[in-house]
Amino acid sequence: MFPVILLFKIPLLLSAARFSALCGTPPQSTPKADEEAKFQCLESKALRAVIRWLPPLLVMPSVWLTFICESTLILLTIFLPNDRPSVHTLMGTVALPNLRLTTSFILGWALLAAGALIRSTCYRHLGTYFTFELAVRQNHKLVTTGPYSIVRHPAYTGSIMALAGIALMQLGPGSMWAEGFKLWTTPGGTLLSFFWLGILMIIPFGIVSRTKIEDHVLRNEFGRQWSDWAARTRYRLLPGIF
Repeated sequence: MFPVILLFKIPLLLSAARFSALCGTPPQSTPKADEEAKFQCLESKALRAVIRWLPPLLVMPSVWLTFICESTLILLTIFLPNDRPSVHTLMGTVALPNLRLTTSFILGWALLAAGALIRSTCYRHLGTYFTFELAVRQNHKLVTTGPYSIVRHPAYTGSIMALAGIALMQLGPGSMWAEGFKLWTTPGGTLLSFFWLGILMIIPFGIVSRTKIEDHVLRNEFGRQWSDWAARTRYRLLPGIF
């Protein structure tokens, strides 16, 4: 019998794909070269390229592909209950009975949704100042309200939460990846799991490096205003911890 509760996974999967697009799509146009100039000598080209292009070229497509395929697979099991061999032919080695809605999936979805909410809030508060590239724009003003009154780099906090959520949803038990590619249960599957985790972890490491660079440039740009803000908002990413 088809587990009815699995139906609830479909809107979560599709909304997760939308959340990932929100997190990884620049809300503003690329800044001009002179607006990036103050950061050029502080951030390596490799780090800049990884943070700018890894999400849209690799992470986001994998999220959309995984989530759409898994939703399709769930629907196929409903409408083709007596034709499961064709479903297996279409989707490969995925073990249909093992697809399920798990606690780790729900936690991952919640982290991704919260991360997307935080980032969209930051987009609204910074407006034209929010770019994926490090830049000081013309007539740039230091924004210290909203999420920026809690930590100095809340959009990066949202990114890390979203990436952690994606990892849980893709690699946790009951997912198409975990059940189809035998993640964590075979040597090859375990190797694939760690490889993908490594890809996802590159971005948070780059983010931590970026917070130092941004603080350095903004301190020089805004002087006392930045110092007063940093005194009130002591932490970069996580209140009370970091």
